[in-house]
Amino acid sequence: KTTNASKFPNALLLAFEKGYSALPGVYAKPMNSWGDFIKVLRELKEPAVKEKFETIVIDTADIAFDYAEQYICNVNGVSAIGDIPFGQGYSQLAKEFDTKLRQIVQMDYGLVLISHATDKTFQNEDGSEFNKIVPTLPNRARLITSRLCDIIGYSRQIETPEGLETFLFM
Repeated sequence: KTTNASKFPNALLLAFEKGYSALPGVYAKPMNSWGDFIKVLRELKEPAVKEKFETIVIDTADIAFDYAEQYICNVNGVSAIGDIPFGQGYSQLAKEFDTKLRQIVQMDYGLVLISHATDKTFQNEDGSEFNKIVPTLPNRARLITSRLCDIIGYSRQIETPEGLETFLFM
């Protein structure tokens, strides 16, 4: 996933998850907190940064959402999002996550969001079951990110005559 995403034009990888060091030519910035992400968003507004990068890659959106949740908990002085009265924690979290992701798009950067995948069983109206590969993002995060996505793809390696190659399926 990260390999494919790093091939987007002038990509900056915001590495909420480590694992990019083996990829040649990838410009990555480690994200160890939501505060790190907020700082980068301010830097992305600078003309010199806008000249250098066209695409922002968030790897992974799952961890970014977790960091946003920790941030909202810290701001409210609680240890769990559900401890914020009247369900306001969930509203604050959704607003924070959505607003910050939209800032990237509003600054005219391309946005690539990476998530892990899981095989999930669904049921048709007739009761028959089928499996589908879906992102591991929590439902709240998936609703926010899906509004920003033009394409949702699944990346995996395939054995070809030339060897193992990574493909993106939509």
